[in-house]
Amino acid sequence: MLISGKIKGQFGFKKCSRPGFTLIELVVSIFVITLISGIFMVSYHNTSKRSELNMAKQKLASDIRVAQNNSLGSKVWNGIATPPGGWGVHFDKNQPSQYIIFADTNNNRVYNGPQQEAVETKTLPAGITISAFSPADKFDVVFLPPDPVVYINGKAAGDSGSAIASVTLKENLNNSIGVVTVNFLGLIDTQ
Repeated sequence: MLISGKIKGQFGFKKCSRPGFTLIELVVSIFVITLISGIFMVSYHNTSKRSELNMAKQKLASDIRVAQNNSLGSKVWNGIATPPGGWGVHFDKNQPSQYIIFADTNNNRVYNGPQQEAVETKTLPAGITISAFSPADKFDVVFLPPDPVVYINGKAAGDSGSAIASVTLKENLNNSIGVVTVNFLGLIDTQ
C-alpha cells in the first residue's frame, strides 16, 4: 500500500529499508551473553575444585592401599628385609598438607621419625589440607602381614576401641570436605 509516497506495512508501520540491529538490541544481546558466560565460569570453577578434592581423596586412599599392599606383598625395605612391623601411613595435624608412608623397622607399629622409618612423604595439592583426624590429632595406620592385622596408633584396630581411622580433607576455597576411612578389617573407603 502506497500512502503519500512511502511504503507502509500492514499495521501502518514504516518498513525499514536497511536490515540490522539497533543499538539497544546490540547492548541487550551482549549483556545476556556476558551474564550466561559469567554463570558458566563460576560453575566451572566450583566443579573443578570439587573434582580436585575428589582426586585428592582417591589419591590418599590409593596411598593407604600402597602401604597395605607393601605389607601383604612383603615388600623389601632398604634392600635388606621385609620390615618386621609391616608398612603404614603417618598423619600429623602439624603437617596438614602431607602424610608419610613408612616401613615399621622396629616392630612398634608407630612412626618413629624420618631418620629411622620414612619411606615417602606425600603432599596434597595446593588448596587442599587435612582438616580433621580420628582417633587422634596424630596417628598411624599400620598393616601387618599375613592376615593383615590393622593397627591404629600401635594397637590392633577393634581391640582398643578404635575400630575406624578417618582423615578429613578440606578444599579451602569452597570449604568442601571429603573423608577417607580405614576400618579394623583394612577396608579403605572414601566419602
